[in-house]
Amino acid sequence: MRMAVFLGIYLSIYGGMHAYIFRKMIPLLPAGRWPVILLFSFFVVAPVLIVWLTHRGHAAVALPMAWIVYLWMGFAFIFFSAAITLDVYHLVIGLTARLGGFDVSRMILSSPCTAALIVMGLSVLVTVYGIIAARQVGVTSVIIPTDKITVSHRPLRVVQISDVHLGLITREAWVDLLVETIGDLDPDLIVSTGDLVDMQLDHIGRYADRLRTLDPRLGKYAVMGNHEVYAGLSTHDAFFDRAGFRMLSNEGITVGDGLAVVGVDDPAVGHRWKGNPFNEQEILEPFSGKGFVLFLKHQPVIEKTSIPLFDLQLSGHSHGGQIFPFGLLTRLSYPVKLGLSKLSQETWFYHSRGTGTWGPPLRVLAPPEVTVIDIVPSPESGKQ
Repeated sequence: MRMAVFLGIYLSIYGGMHAYIFRKMIPLLPAGRWPVILLFSFFVVAPVLIVWLTHRGHAAVALPMAWIVYLWMGFAFIFFSAAITLDVYHLVIGLTARLGGFDVSRMILSSPCTAALIVMGLSVLVTVYGIIAARQVGVTSVIIPTDKITVSHRPLRVVQISDVHLGLITREAWVDLLVETIGDLDPDLIVSTGDLVDMQLDHIGRYADRLRTLDPRLGKYAVMGNHEVYAGLSTHDAFFDRAGFRMLSNEGITVGDGLAVVGVDDPAVGHRWKGNPFNEQEILEPFSGKGFVLFLKHQPVIEKTSIPLFDLQLSGHSHGGQIFPFGLLTRLSYPVKLGLSKLSQETWFYHSRGTGTWGPPLRVLAPPEVTVIDIVPSPESGKQ
């Protein structure tokens, strides 16, 4: 029942978006429009078909289809956003002319064909930019002062990856770049804050082997995001074991240097596998007050009652919107700013833009990031 509701909502929204795009493209289309209608209909249902093919072991068929369909998905969203923006602009200009009696004829694109060409050209340029941006691996550096760590010869370095979405269309060269980038940072600890894998896990074992080559002295830890749930319990467990990550499922561990790492499952775990709801305060309490508590949580949701119990929460999930202006919608769902925030005098929160992509292999005004967090003694602690 839940899947039927989801498919109904998806087809209504994505199908409606394609109907709008088709309407805007009409001035550019030849007289025979049925081939375009059939093509658009295929694009609407193709993402569901790709998942179906992959889950049944037909990745060789699904792979080329996925590249075409997901690139189109990104382009379509950009075209839709640009066309909507132009319509709103014309509406505002028209209302201004009526209310103020101004001559705004020079400010309006009177030709639908010209408007469609401008939107089309802009969308192509932004799509190309988004493809190039998504293939990068940027590094964001953060310094967290604290009086709870053991003094050492250098800061305690944590590297966070989030929302990598290793799956059907992940490029091997990009994984190599990611592993090389993390290795060059020389971390003491590596954490994944959810969605390291996508729901499509066929033929990505080699990526686990590449991740396994990363061997920080304090280990590698991960929490489940919603896409680990979609991948399936046994499937994702095997991948994380092979990659050398320990999954923290509503539990914590003391790893040394006065540092504890605590992780909680994404709510999708309980929804899918009908587990008992967990209380994150009860999970954090055994580690609170015994050193620096690093809290891993996929979704960027802060529970006020948990703030006194941890020192730094790392989250992801939103991708920073991934493709502007989608970030405006994710901000409504998760009204916490991207990057570093201070929750109290001694408590910090970091909201990652994510490292990979989901769906369209594009990023527009939301560059991918690997976050390197240096935990250092605070000046007030008197530790040198």
